[in-house]
Amino acid sequence: MNYISYFKLKGTFKNDSKYPALSLIAFILKIIALIYLVAGLIGTLIMSFIWADEAGKMAALYGSSGFNFGSAISSFFFSLIGGIIVSILIFLLIWAYAELILVLMDIESNTSK
Repeated sequence: MNYISYFKLKGTFKNDSKYPALSLIAFILKIIALIYLVAGLIGTLIMSFIWADEAGKMAALYGSSGFNFGSAISSFFFSLIGGIIVSILIFLLIWAYAELILVLMDIESNTSK
């Protein structure tokens, strides 16, 4: 599968349009959105393990003996789900802004003829 065409990056940069700089900005925004999504999901996974470890260790401060696996697992899954949701929402926000630029360019090119 061609991932460039899957993410609609193939036709984003239009050098023959009236505003090639805007299409370049939209292309760069889409690349930034993809990089942020990958980095955000990897960072979320790493931080979920760290937060789970800290939550398991914090149980000892409140009288529990040793590592609390229930607290660690719940902290892991809640931080993982929250991080995934936030990463996807920010990705969609940046991607929508890039698509907005492209749609406005198409509207302007269709109405200025």
